[in-house]
This record gives sequence, structure tokens and C-alpha cells, in this order.
Amino acid sequence: MTVKAPVVILYNTYTTWLPEDIALGQKYLQEMVNELRTEGHRVEVVEFWQSVGQSLQGYDPNEWIIFNWCEGVEGEVGGDARLCEDLQALGYTYTGNPPAALRLSVQKGQVKRLLNRWQIPTPPGQAFRAANEIQQWGDFPAIVKPVSQHCSAGVTHAAVVHDLAALRERVDFINCTFKEAALVEAFIKGREINAGIWGNGRPRILPLREIDFSAIPDPFHQMVTWDSKWVPNSEDWNKMPIIYDVRTSPTLYERIEKIALDTYRAFECRDYARVDFRIDADENPWVVDVNPNPDICWDGGFIGGCKMLGYSYGQAISHIVQMAVTRRNRRNTLITNLRQRKLALV
Repeated sequence: MTVKAPVVILYNTYTTWLPEDIALGQKYLQEMVNELRTEGHRVEVVEFWQSVGQSLQGYDPNEWIIFNWCEGVEGEVGGDARLCEDLQALGYTYTGNPPAALRLSVQKGQVKRLLNRWQIPTPPGQAFRAANEIQQWGDFPAIVKPVSQHCSAGVTHAAVVHDLAALRERVDFINCTFKEAALVEAFIKGREINAGIWGNGRPRILPLREIDFSAIPDPFHQMVTWDSKWVPNSEDWNKMPIIYDVRTSPTLYERIEKIALDTYRAFECRDYARVDFRIDADENPWVVDVNPNPDICWDGGFIGGCKMLGYSYGQAISHIVQMAVTRRNRRNTLITNLRQRKLALV
């Protein structure tokens, strides 16, 4: 077997996690270790809390690739972006997206503006820091979310509102609960389809995945809520399975593919990301979320798309490592060429 780049899997836990959450995280971590070793990588695991420099002492940046398996830093909005900035400053090459893409993704108001600037279809929306800022709103029904949270925080059935009074009440709830602005946007009734993308230069869209809403009769409850993601055995958890054999017309698929790739490039994503769509009754796709740090556990949706292309879990994450290796090699070649040019001028 060909010897592949040695990998440090960088991860962290939160003090708020329950013991069963920590145990599940360790299970996923060990699966990643085993699969990368099977693919021929030397693998070590490093846990960090706030500062990463001390944790990585002894790991040569010219030898080790950092597999970034962190979704954030406890108590720090944008901590995932700051972590990557620290890794770059220390000279490490890591998997996944750069700080700018990670930081942008949690600022939903800025995301909306960027999508509009690129003429990427996204529901009309605006951020409000207080309910009294809302003088009028013409796009009902509307959905209200925290402007900088992720993982569907604050998204419950009550997040969809139908009149101005309910809108102001929900915005006030989000402002008080999350201590930040609320993003209000038109709620698109219809299907929800996720598109994973990976690669650099010529990124590729993975097979689509769809959230199955057929067991939820109320169209205004047909959305991915906090409970559907994080509360096992809740009603939403049990009623929203994943459709892997997604049926679309050729026209709809082509539109989703083009918009997903345009979004990936607009955000200057690299290695991998996910774009979430709502599909209206006229088969128009609308981008409702961009996730440059999607779940890549063995049973997660992104890896599910990789498996549909014929990759095993180990092959998929090893492929992501190789993207980082290619990036490091190109950087080192560029540095070498610049040095040679300087010497030639002496």
C-alpha cells in the first residue's frame, strides 16, 4: 500500500456536552482513525480547548496534515474561523474551508447580501436587532432565525409566522434568547434538498439528498428544526427521514447543480461544503443555507453522498486529506520558485 501523508485529527469537546454526547463523539472519532489507518495514513489524535498552538507542539507542519474536525470553539462565535487563522499562522495545512468562508457562513445577513450580489436565488430577507425596527413586512409567511447561529438553533414550528404581530413577537423572542439580531426571510413552501460539493479547481456536486416531509401534513411545519437534528425520539426526529434516491426533472437538477457550484465559488469554498435548497411549487430552487463545515461523520449526509459515488468512508476522508496535501505541495513549489528567482537576481 502506498504510504500516504500522516494526519493529525484535531477535535474538541464542550463542557456543556452530556456524557452520552462525549461517548458518541469518541465513537465517531475512533471510526475516523480506523478508516484513515486502513487507507495507509499514520494517524494521531489531538484535543484542544481554546489555544491550538500548544496542543500541536511536536508536529512538524511540513510533515503532518491537520484534519480539522472542529465545528467551533465553546463560547466563541466564529471560533471555527479563528482556529483556522491560528493554524495558518503556525504554518499548518488543514482540511476544509478557509477562515473567510467559515466566518461568513454564520453571518446570515452577509450571506444574504453575497448571494444577492452574485444573483443567486435566495428568499427575500432582512436582519432586525429589535422588534420595533419592523415597520412593515410584505413576504408572509416568514421564517425567523438567529442571525449568527447554526445547526437550526431557534428553528421550531413557532419560527414560521403569518402576520406582523406574530413576526414582531418572534423577532423579540430571538433577540432576547440569543442576544443577537434575528434574520427574517420569506418562507418557501415545498421540498428541501441538500447538495454536497467537494473539490478544488473543478468542484463536483455529490448525489442529492432530500428531507422527506411526507409524514408532516402541515406545510408550515415542513422544515428542518432543532428537534429534528438534536432531540432523539422527538416528533420531528422520527418524522423526517432522508431520501437518497432523489427524483427531479432534468431541468430542476441542472438548476440545482449550477446554483450549488456558483454558491461554492461565490463563498470561495474549498475541499467540501453543502448548500441547502427549498424548492417551490414551480420547481424554482432557492438557497436557504450554506454550510462550509458540514458533518462528515461516517453516517452523515455528506459522506452518504460520497458513498453513492462509490467511495467507502475511509476513501472519502482520505480524498479530503489529499486535497490538503495538493494545496501544501503547490504552496511549497511556489515558495521554492520565488526563492530561486530571488537568487537568480543576486
